[in-house]
Amino acid sequence: MGAKGRAVGFFTGEGLIWSNFIYWKVAGHLRKDNYIEQAMLNAGVGVTSESDDYWRLVGQFERSSGSGPGSYEEDLRREARDLYPRDPAAQDAFVAQKLPTGDRAWDWSSPDLQSSYTTTRENSKRAFNRAQYSFAAAVLNRVLSVIDVQLLRRKAAKELRSGWTRPDTRVYADTDADGYGRVVLERRF
Repeated sequence: MGAKGRAVGFFTGEGLIWSNFIYWKVAGHLRKDNYIEQAMLNAGVGVTSESDDYWRLVGQFERSSGSGPGSYEEDLRREARDLYPRDPAAQDAFVAQKLPTGDRAWDWSSPDLQSSYTTTRENSKRAFNRAQYSFAAAVLNRVLSVIDVQLLRRKAAKELRSGWTRPDTRVYADTDADGYGRVVLERRF
């Protein structure tokens, strides 16, 4: 539509949006690597590729096995008793199926380190969520661009109907004082 300044504005906005997306994605991955490393060093986790639910449990419970408060196994046993109230064998099978063992087991060396892990994990999730907002911003930028083009088209059509073919040129019919008609081409400089 010839409005190069507006196009530059929308393209600049698009570039900033995708730069924001990349920044938050990278930040999220760096923080994720950080909390996984914290779990490995301070809780004895031996895996690096697990589901988000697993990493949530690592931060939620002090240890994976054992009895007493802060134990994931204790929480599983409570859930098993609710599911299978009169079947101890089914309870044990449920716990054995769900309880992380081996490299997946954990035991935090201190509550402060567990708290630091939880904070880093929350910061990672927050960074990934902020990256997702970039998609909404990109859609909004494109919708505004389409609206802007429609407004420019309407303005150009209105100018064309009023006789102006270009912003600086106008063609119209006129009569002089003697009554003779003429076609006038007027150009602004």
